[in-house]
Amino acid sequence: KAGPGVPPPAALEKIRDPCAGRPGATARGSGPRPIPGGDLEASGVLEAAFAARAVEGELIFLSVGDTRDHRRVAKDPALKDISTDFLLHLLANLRALGRENWLILSTRRLCGRLQAEHCERSCVWSTLWDDHPGLEPWRLKPGDMFLMWAQQWRYVARALELGYRVFRADTDVYFAEDPYPLLRSPLLRPFEMVVQHDFASMLDNNRRPACSAPPRRPADSAVAPGLQTCGTRPRHLALLNIGLLYVRSSPGGGAYAAINETWAAFLSKLSGPPYKPKHLNGRVESQALIDQPFMRKAVDELAAPDSASLPPKPASHWAVVSGASAHPYPAGVTCSLADQGGCGAVLEARRKTAFLVQLVRPRRPLAGLRRDERIALAPDWLFGRGCLTHVRRPLSLLRAALPSWGAQDEQQRASCTPTAAQPAPGAAAGVLVATHFVYSMAVKRQRAFAAFGWSLGDARNRSRSAADDDPCWRRSDTAILFGHTFFEQSPSKTVLCAMPKDGAPACSCCRSLPSLAAKDSALREKARAGGFVLESSNQHRIRVDGHFSAMEGCNDYQRFWDRR
Repeated sequence: KAGPGVPPPAALEKIRDPCAGRPGATARGSGPRPIPGGDLEASGVLEAAFAARAVEGELIFLSVGDTRDHRRVAKDPALKDISTDFLLHLLANLRALGRENWLILSTRRLCGRLQAEHCERSCVWSTLWDDHPGLEPWRLKPGDMFLMWAQQWRYVARALELGYRVFRADTDVYFAEDPYPLLRSPLLRPFEMVVQHDFASMLDNNRRPACSAPPRRPADSAVAPGLQTCGTRPRHLALLNIGLLYVRSSPGGGAYAAINETWAAFLSKLSGPPYKPKHLNGRVESQALIDQPFMRKAVDELAAPDSASLPPKPASHWAVVSGASAHPYPAGVTCSLADQGGCGAVLEARRKTAFLVQLVRPRRPLAGLRRDERIALAPDWLFGRGCLTHVRRPLSLLRAALPSWGAQDEQQRASCTPTAAQPAPGAAAGVLVATHFVYSMAVKRQRAFAAFGWSLGDARNRSRSAADDDPCWRRSDTAILFGHTFFEQSPSKTVLCAMPKDGAPACSCCRSLPSLAAKDSALREKARAGGFVLESSNQHRIRVDGHFSAMEGCNDYQRFWDRR
């Protein structure tokens, strides 16, 4: 049984809760128990909180802040208002999938708000490193996100030490399907850590992992059981995005070492002189404390040669694993589509997706233990990156992009899919699991959730209404164009979804589009002639030239981070 038998403090044992009976406030059956909050550095609070919130040894670790750090002040000011909305949508999303085993690291003030305004009895805070002498020189203060992100990795490491398995997720993520059965499948079970792959467009033109040789298994099946590799890839083309990460390691294991070294690298950097690049004219660059580069560096430095990989993999490379090497579901589990007849197509699409794996080895034994473990960069149908663009007058784009578009298409109605969670839009339905809009402004991400029917934290009724009997492409003059790294290998390259009327929750209205890259010139002329308009988050016009090519596979990190 995962987790120690630590008796919780009396405050966690029984709560007089005015929110009793509301979601998040009351334990149901063997589900997680509500907690009153607390400082994880206080005696017994961490152990009791983990024990109360975990289910069958599984813990989902989330974090959300409310301070005016760099990202809220300079990079994306809307985050200071929207980040809590993202959290509430994610909690509603997970609840719809039957997963309520989350613990939220926040500030004491925001935790109080979550309890008082949303009856969310699952948050804690931390005073870890609040008195560190490096905070002031680095222009940080307690509760800032860079500090909180480092704290969370210390607590993820602590959870692993106590025997838990941890799913760490950013809050701007949507799960169209329960990821746990997939993580336990023959395809992904061999790996102690599964983390999102950030395709490096600037380095390799967004080239996807691909087999360069027939897939082979190691001769000794006891070594890396289930591993079937088909090539290697240099490590500078294998970037982790730690916004989606699942880990089932323990002290002495290579994946545990990568987690532990992430927060340790932050602490080391915080203890040194602050970084003041020339372009900031003497000002401190606090972004040098972001956690993601620390973990990327840790994994690179812990990488080891892998003789079980065929061909043998040097430490400087990652192994390529065939997506067809094993089944992506455990026995007895099938895809999430309401119409199970489509599951064969979902399986075939996923089998095409190769992914990368690294062997990691701790630098030294820990309490006499030192185990090689493997980290997988998840196939992007499991953990993937989406990109977004606003479109004004979407009907004009549909008519220009689809030669077959006709009167019957104009009458399309909105659709609410009767599954545990609204699936990914258009042709991506049933294929994509967790979508992460990491390189889009917060306002655009919020609007996309509304357009896709994903804004589950909005309590207003979204069931079909009289308005849904009207043609849905006329309910609004704006739409969201959705691209995804996975779409590069799909016939449908983007999906266009109409925004709901007045921003209210609604069923989705989407249409998949083929490649538009070859129509760049014609679409540009259509836009110039008063047709559709591509817009930024703040309604500034975007040039059509090359934009649709960039959408197909999301092959430009910064193009969709529109600040204007």
